[in-house]
Amino acid sequence: MGHDSGYSLGILSINEQLEKAPLMNIVYLRSADLQLEVLPHLGGSIGGMRYRDFALLRPWDSTLNVRRTACYPLVPYSNRIAAGRFQCGAHEYALPRNFGEHAHPLHGVGWQREWQLVESSSRECLLRLTHDPAGEGGAHWPYAFDVEQHVRLDDHGVDLSMTLLNASLQPMPAGLGWHPYFPRHQGIELSFAATAVWLNDRDSLPCDHQQVPAQWDFAERRALAHVGLDNCFEGWPRHAQVYWPQADIGLEISAQEGLDHLVVFTPPAPQDFIAVEPVSHLNNAINQPVPQAHGIVLLSPGQHMTRSMRMSIRRDASGAIV
Repeated sequence: MGHDSGYSLGILSINEQLEKAPLMNIVYLRSADLQLEVLPHLGGSIGGMRYRDFALLRPWDSTLNVRRTACYPLVPYSNRIAAGRFQCGAHEYALPRNFGEHAHPLHGVGWQREWQLVESSSRECLLRLTHDPAGEGGAHWPYAFDVEQHVRLDDHGVDLSMTLLNASLQPMPAGLGWHPYFPRHQGIELSFAATAVWLNDRDSLPCDHQQVPAQWDFAERRALAHVGLDNCFEGWPRHAQVYWPQADIGLEISAQEGLDHLVVFTPPAPQDFIAVEPVSHLNNAINQPVPQAHGIVLLSPGQHMTRSMRMSIRRDASGAIV
């Protein structure tokens, strides 16, 4: 799907969606002028979020490709693990590729699994995923875990939270996050502050920790222009904003403590999106000398971690809430 220069991006009608994905269970949430779809069977993802007829998140294209949805959970790790290899304690592990011929496993296992719908109402739903390393797909993560994702819509935005439980008998390195896609139209602008950024090597792995260069400084909201980012930022105050000035609509991203890293991905045209991803840890943090210093949490057996974020609609340049 190419770049869309129109005023809004719609999604297919319910009937069209069901024709294309007849086995898909779609959960429809609505609160005042906000609408949101959740796709439990497709990676526990969000299919779209709209204010009236304006797409706040990139609409799902109704294919069975989770990377064409509006947002999906990252669990039990974010971004890449170098060549799928890591060590925890005395154990060494090798994970298979999970993204075609890409050399590094990407974004954990949650985005490639079917989640169970536990409960739902007109404004919220609860999803659950159980991972068994002895079961189907178990080779992609060597530890048993349970994770719940709660999606709650109100008149001004959506709250997302995940709770990850280590169900294995040994300590488990873990991380959480989300991968929301924002439609790149209407002269989209971006703002977020950060104290440092990681530069990547030719393998798209972080290799050099630096102060944020001027061309990547979005402390003041500005147009993306031709800046190309696929980098992890640190020292952000857990607030960011995307804004579509021609429509006078924006979304403020607010993350709770523990989502202390921000991955920003701004591919060039003809890609039709940008991604602004609140995550708990640095890309490939599991292979840093001290993973916990870069956001990895070592969960003891039976221990859990919870991370939360919110996306709130803004209607004008002053940041007034609808």
